[in-house]
Amino acid sequence: MALGAESRTELEALYRVQRAPMVRLARLMTGSRATAEEVVQDAFLRVAAKVVDVDNPEAYLRTTVVNLARTHLRRLGLERQLPPQNHLATSQPEVDEMWAAVCRLPFSQRAVLALRFYEDLSEDDIARTLGCRVGTVKSRLHRGLANLRKDVR
Repeated sequence: MALGAESRTELEALYRVQRAPMVRLARLMTGSRATAEEVVQDAFLRVAAKVVDVDNPEAYLRTTVVNLARTHLRRLGLERQLPPQNHLATSQPEVDEMWAAVCRLPFSQRAVLALRFYEDLSEDDIARTLGCRVGTVKSRLHRGLANLRKDVR
């Protein structure tokens, strides 16, 4: 794929600013640093092919990361069956406990929580990113928080 100089500059700027936040977002969704790196790499390859045609490259990148994370979990059959194996090991047991609880959530709830509380997106933006209705976002957010409250008690 041959990019023009302007497209290459735009893609490089997007990479510098968004790579680390997108890796963190993908890690929240997949539970694995290595998988997150792969997901983000694939997302940037897809964005590179369309960087000229996309009005909002940051939103397109975020949506692509979410979709690729979802696809990865589906392919591995982990969405509702098994929690991710990699847990954060910190010196704070409550952080590890919360991380484990987040990893046990179904992907749909985990994605909404990550986009709301990590990416600080509005419910409308989350709905656009996930391709669902605002009401669906609200119910997944409510259920996800309720499940976390039950699990962490």
